[in-house]
Amino acid sequence: MIENNKQNLFILKCRLVGPSEYQQALRLKSELENLADIERVDISTGKQLVRIISKRFMKLSELESMAEQCGIKLVPASHISADSRVSSSDLGDEKKRFVQVNIEGMHCRSCEITIERKFRELPGVDKVEVNADKGLVHIVYSGEPPKVESLQEAVSEYGYRVLGLLHNSSKINKAKRDKDEEVVNNERLSFWKLVSLFAIVFVAGSMLSRLGLLNAAVNIGTPTSFGAIFLIGLVAASSSCLAVSGGLLLSSAARFNERYKSVSPIARFRPVLLFVGGRLLSYFVLGGIIGLIGVALSPSPLITGVITIMAALYMFVMGLEMLHIAPRWMKSFLPRLPKWLSHRVVDAEAQTHPFVPFLLGAGTFFLPCGFTQSLQLYALTTGSFWTSAMTLFIFALGTAPALLALGWASGSFKGRVGQWFFRFSGATVIILGLWNIQNGMAMTGYPIRLSHLFAFNSSAGAIVSDLEDANVIFNGKQQTVKMAVSNQGYSPDRFTLRQGVPTRWEIQANNLGGCLSVIQAPQLGIRERLSPGQNVIEFTPKETGTFAFSCSMGMYWGEIKVVS
Repeated sequence: MIENNKQNLFILKCRLVGPSEYQQALRLKSELENLADIERVDISTGKQLVRIISKRFMKLSELESMAEQCGIKLVPASHISADSRVSSSDLGDEKKRFVQVNIEGMHCRSCEITIERKFRELPGVDKVEVNADKGLVHIVYSGEPPKVESLQEAVSEYGYRVLGLLHNSSKINKAKRDKDEEVVNNERLSFWKLVSLFAIVFVAGSMLSRLGLLNAAVNIGTPTSFGAIFLIGLVAASSSCLAVSGGLLLSSAARFNERYKSVSPIARFRPVLLFVGGRLLSYFVLGGIIGLIGVALSPSPLITGVITIMAALYMFVMGLEMLHIAPRWMKSFLPRLPKWLSHRVVDAEAQTHPFVPFLLGAGTFFLPCGFTQSLQLYALTTGSFWTSAMTLFIFALGTAPALLALGWASGSFKGRVGQWFFRFSGATVIILGLWNIQNGMAMTGYPIRLSHLFAFNSSAGAIVSDLEDANVIFNGKQQTVKMAVSNQGYSPDRFTLRQGVPTRWEIQANNLGGCLSVIQAPQLGIRERLSPGQNVIEFTPKETGTFAFSCSMGMYWGEIKVVS
């Protein structure tokens, strides 16, 4: 039936026949709102009512075919209430009311954007603000408050759970709070399970390290063929490269899989392909640029160390979040796009896949493993865009199979197997994050001294007090240090020098490979690419103190003590 009022607006009320799905009603609402002269459309699937406010007289017959295309049948309403005029409340001018919703399963800014967009599509909802850290949604509405069932239906496909409404109050009743805490606690492992989980990951890593499977043992100190470079990539993917790139891949894939839990296994593999694709493209383009402009894009040890620490902190927080033990204040430090920009991106892309994994994969060029840094130094000497680009591209191609396999596993395992794989991935990401924080500190020249308690740096040595160092030969004019480098690290890795005395550092490189093919001491201004055999570095320590030296990735390091 139709009602007209003084503002020359018309109300058409009709009923839905038979059961109507939420998505069907939402589609019909969208189609009707796109018609000319339509001011507002309200649909209640619960009451099976439709109200259409328009600027002209409309017949039900005009809308029946459109409704049938959406899988809905419309019939005239049996009656219209006496107050069916279009009042200020119908036009959205009434005093707004709000309700707070408690939602479980939100983790990040992407969760906030998703829930805001889905709730805004509900009838009567005018404004939505989501706070993932507090697990709360603030909804401003007109008319009847949204029902829990409707809210749950809107976000169920994304894995979120609506726990209840908090009408005009920030307090939740004790029963609801206890239920919320029970749900969250069920997702968290107990203390001893967490200890066991980290112990298994740590022991497995230590065993692989002791067996030499995580050590770099491929010689890249001399010019080599593209086939050999591809082989280097295969080896690198099972060692230091996987520590950085694999950790970021697991983090980005975990975020995607948490947000899109209902997608197919093929769709779950999308962020992995984007990550690897971004990595391949950046290695080709930026590798070629390095060949042209030399050191312009070769970051200093300080810059590389700072970037590595930032990436490691990101990995650490993401690992905690994967295990559901990340404090809310810690998650706030993660870089996030402004909400308005995120909404603009989603609007523009019309629900296309996110490009964050692609950008992370491209960014691994600036978070390189030791193999990559060695090849970057080699690329500086080529002077050719094509040679340099192909060198780094083929190397990245060699690392792709291991990364693809790791990403496939992270998105394919489901049920209890998938749950435990996800937990092991979280623990691995946390350990890799802590490891790379130490590596980044070593690259900047300020390593964490406690690292010698762990197996990441297995070489032995001791700083000798005063000037009695058997590893240093002093002839009255010059001091000479002899050190060996192998895939186990530096030997000796600590020695004492005299201040102001010219120093000859003789380095015997045996079975050289990976990050060990570059040695750097940022505070002493030293960064050299080592060749197989004997290498000589000459310098004069001008200040007293303890100065760190390390490989290009900070995995192996030692100390030079300068005394007066």
